[in-house]
Amino acid sequence: MSFKDIKLNYDIMAKNNIPLLVNSFEWKKMFGNLDNNDIQNAKKELLEHLRNQRKYKSDLKKLQNKKRDIMVDIVNLSHKVNNNDKNSISKLELSRSEMLEINKEIENLEIELDNMPSKIRHSNFELLNITIKIAYQDLKIKEKKLVPIYNEIEELRIKLKELIENKNDYEEEINNAYTFLHNMIGKEEIEKLDQNFLEKN
Repeated sequence: MSFKDIKLNYDIMAKNNIPLLVNSFEWKKMFGNLDNNDIQNAKKELLEHLRNQRKYKSDLKKLQNKKRDIMVDIVNLSHKVNNNDKNSISKLELSRSEMLEINKEIENLEIELDNMPSKIRHSNFELLNITIKIAYQDLKIKEKKLVPIYNEIEELRIKLKELIENKNDYEEEINNAYTFLHNMIGKEEIEKLDQNFLEKN
């Protein structure tokens, strides 16, 4: 399978409740500022959906508050009209017309908001697909780079083993020589010879 063929099953992954990648500390640290057009475009799309969702919620709240105010006006104006206040008739009609318009806007916003979770999930899923593709590309590159490193470590391990063996052999030979000389001529003569032959080097 090539990297371009990587495609997760949306239905299966949707059940896993994937967190929003743009809110994930780990994702932002590893991929958030990656110089890659695919990942940056997918990230931009997801962030745009999230901004739109926040805007729709804010707009809906404002319209609902405005609707409540108009409903109060309609009740008050209706009361005046019922009491033969003819000047309130046009105001009442205007308020009712405004109420109809607000209801349409609220309905449209609610439809948009209902669609946002699905859009966000799909964008997040697409960003995950791209992230996985890039991650595996990077893994493959780094695994290739590890091969010569492992080989060099093994060579150094063998070389270190040889050096340690040589060191141990030399130390053993030195100790044997000193033991022999010490037994033959004694400590004082050994120290004199050390000063004459070894310390000059």
